Amino acid sequence: MHLLEVLNPVATQRGVLTAMTTTPRPASLDNKTVGLLWSGTHGGDVALKRAGEMIQERFQNVSVNFYTGGNYPAPPPIVKQAGEECDVVIGATAD
Repeated sequence: MHLLEVLNPVATQRGVLTAMTTTPRPASLDNKTVGLLWSGTHGGDVALKRAGEMIQERFQNVSVNFYTGGNYPAPPPIVKQAGEECDVVIGATAD
């Protein structure tokens, strides 16, 4: 009698391996610092900059910091810096 071992050829997705926990959303962005984290993909910077403008139009005394990750996914040191310097971080990719 022979033992047959069946393996799944599908790798674990990168997003599952690098998933981060999130904190609860604030009730408002008034008086907050918002980080915009761009991965470097085409068009993501445009979308994030427009989101930042809209946030500043809608909320009072909001600071917006823009971070460039350079590639997908954004390097952990950039993500850490944005998390330490901001109350809220918004990340985006686009193509």
